Amino acid sequence: MELSIIKSILNYQFGNKVGDKIIEKYSNVIKIEISKNTGRIRRIYINNILLGTIEPTTGFVILTKFGGEIIKEFLEYPKYRIVISDEAKEFVKKGKSIFNKFVIDVDLNILPRDIVLIVDKEDNLLGIGEAVLSGLEIKQFNNGIAAKIKNV
Repeated sequence: MELSIIKSILNYQFGNKVGDKIIEKYSNVIKIEISKNTGRIRRIYINNILLGTIEPTTGFVILTKFGGEIIKEFLEYPKYRIVISDEAKEFVKKGKSIFNKFVIDVDLNILPRDIVLIVDKEDNLLGIGEAVLSGLEIKQFNNGIAAKIKNV
C-alpha cells in the first residue's frame, strides 16, 4: 500500500514515471517509516539511506542529496534542474539561496515551490532546492532568488 503511495507521489512530483522506475529498481531495498502519531508516511529509505522526507503541508518528497542522485538518474537533462555557475558553488555548500544572476540554464517547466536539483555545468549534483520562481522567470530575471537550498 505504502509503495503505491510513494510511487504516485514521485510520479506526480517529478513526472516521467520516476516513481514507477524507482519502485521497479529498488523495491526490495525500500523502507518506509510511518508516523506513530498520524499513521502517515514520514520518511523513505533506500538501502537504509534516507531518500527523502514527506513534507506534511504539500505531501511532496523533500529529497536528501542521496535522493537527488537517485531521482537525477531517471530524469533527462535539464528536467527539474537549475544549472549554476562555478562562482555560486560555494554558496550552495553553505546552504545559501541561489540568485538568478548565477543561473546558467534552467528547466523552463519548473514552477514555484517545486523541489529542484541544483547542478553545475557538468550536471554534478550540488544540492537540493525549492524553486522560488518559475523556470521562465528564473531565465528572464537578473535579480532575485531563484531557489532556496533545502539539502546539500
